[in-house]
Amino acid sequence: MRPLWAALTVALFLLSLASSPTSRAADKSWTVLVYMDADNNLEDVGIEDFLEMSAVGSTPDVNVVVQMDRTPGFESTYGDWTSARRFYVTAGMEPDAPGTDLGEVNMADPAELVSFVNWGIGNYPATHYFLVLWDHGDGWQGVVVDDDPVIGDRLNATELRTAMDAIVAANGRRIDLLGNDACRMTLEIQYELADFVDYFVGSEKDEPKEGWPYTPFLQALTADPAMGPGDVARTLVDAYVGGYEGVALYSVALSAVSAAGLRPFVGALNPFLEELMAHLPFYTQEVLAARGATDRFEESAEDYDLWHFVENVLAEVPSPRLARRAEDLRIAFHGAVEHERHWDNPSPANGVHAANAHGMSLYFFPVGGNPEYLRLALSRDSLWDEFLATFSTGSRPQVAWSVEVAAVDGDSDGLDESLRLSATAGANGTGSVDVYCDGAYVASREWFAVENRTDNVSMAFSVGGICDVTAYLFAGGVLQNVTARGGLAVEEIVTFRGRVNGSDGRPVDGAAVTITNERTGEVAQGTTEDGAYAVSVVYPTWFREGDPIRIDIVAGDRRVGVQFNATLPEAGTSERVIVRDVSFGAADLGSWYAAFILVTVVAALGVTFALLSWRRNRKLLRIP
Repeated sequence: MRPLWAALTVALFLLSLASSPTSRAADKSWTVLVYMDADNNLEDVGIEDFLEMSAVGSTPDVNVVVQMDRTPGFESTYGDWTSARRFYVTAGMEPDAPGTDLGEVNMADPAELVSFVNWGIGNYPATHYFLVLWDHGDGWQGVVVDDDPVIGDRLNATELRTAMDAIVAANGRRIDLLGNDACRMTLEIQYELADFVDYFVGSEKDEPKEGWPYTPFLQALTADPAMGPGDVARTLVDAYVGGYEGVALYSVALSAVSAAGLRPFVGALNPFLEELMAHLPFYTQEVLAARGATDRFEESAEDYDLWHFVENVLAEVPSPRLARRAEDLRIAFHGAVEHERHWDNPSPANGVHAANAHGMSLYFFPVGGNPEYLRLALSRDSLWDEFLATFSTGSRPQVAWSVEVAAVDGDSDGLDESLRLSATAGANGTGSVDVYCDGAYVASREWFAVENRTDNVSMAFSVGGICDVTAYLFAGGVLQNVTARGGLAVEEIVTFRGRVNGSDGRPVDGAAVTITNERTGEVAQGTTEDGAYAVSVVYPTWFREGDPIRIDIVAGDRRVGVQFNATLPEAGTSERVIVRDVSFGAADLGSWYAAFILVTVVAALGVTFALLSWRRNRKLLRIP
């Protein structure tokens, strides 16, 4: 059993002081620090990855340093050494080249990770540092598995945090980029280390055994060493997925995540989870169905794509309240996951797909839990662990909730500009109503609901539209019942305005204006005055957004028309207006005049044709 955490922290701090690098000027752009634990069944691909790195090697702008631990019994090439060694990787180097031999070490010991990173930073300073944790990954339970028969250890999430804390304290700076060349770099790991890292790059699911494509990645980095951490992460994502796409036996996914976006993301996740938990147990079966439809990574694991789960919840749970929280969460999600790519093998060898990978996964056990999970920073700061404890339990409450909603004329002006709701609750609690018009959120209202009492709620609107109403009944903060009513026409006056000018640019007075809704055949009319027209109609009764509209202007023998699709401007303090100016051109003649000209032209052409034919026939018949 490990020493107590307090003792470990002190030990790591003392170690960091002892191995703290001397202050040296950064003479290179990047130092890539690869912590390669091949002391397990990955030894063969560890050697392959070493050779991929040395195919490029260190350059005048980029340092590549590796600490590699090998194991007996798997791969006997390159000297078959089984200890741990440190290398400054140069072009063409092989893994039996002279390096610093450390003897057998526990790569899963956080103190060993601290020692390696401090050695790398101290001896190979650079402007930016990329730390790669190379090995097996176990999601929230950690990464780097040392399978030495005497050691048998894994570097778990809290130990990683302790190690990174000591590294940052010793060097006075954060690590620019941390990557897992390992399976399942989940949200839990990233959030645990967010205080010590600027960017993360890793797979939310399993990785093929061969791991990252180090040669093309290092070629890109050494060709453009001025890249910042985000660009380096994105470059690796593209190289990884692009290299496997269409040829791998497995589905692949990799993402670049900004540590700065993780706390805002969790800040948006909590309101979403709070609302979702309030909807339980009314929608327990729907949430279980959403979980069942969500992409899961590794057959025996319980890591699920987070955003795919949110999408499935919204598809299963018809709640505008929840959808609004999800929209806030979506914005925060894209602030954290800056770049993601995946390729879904139609028939993956392990049965694990990536079609719905969005760049961030987390632990989603079906029932019960793990006490160690509660120690994570994500469990302390988010409601995810509370949600896990409740999402699969309970049954739908059987509480009556009678709701009637109608659009009414609330001020006797002839327009149905108000919604009137009558609701009778089967229990004491809180009534709540959401209104969406033309698909956009408009308003909410809450009131105290009393058992068997009918409450009347009126809501007046300055903007019309086809409105949907969702009424909720909560008791004790938990949803008891919900009712939705849709297709309610809330009315407002919308005016078609414009100016009519002649071909000379001067305003046309007294012109007849006819506006036709070509979808319904409805007609509204007016007349220009000082060249202007204004024809008012009732929206959405007379027309709806996107309807085909035609405006015809007739002034004496002149006629002109325009066609367009109705598009409402944003709502303002005054009535909404659709503006269409119309001008007569030289060709805009009256229909009778145009017909007269046409007949005249045709007649003239006929006479000319007859004359030409007569002359031609005279020649053919030799008539003088």
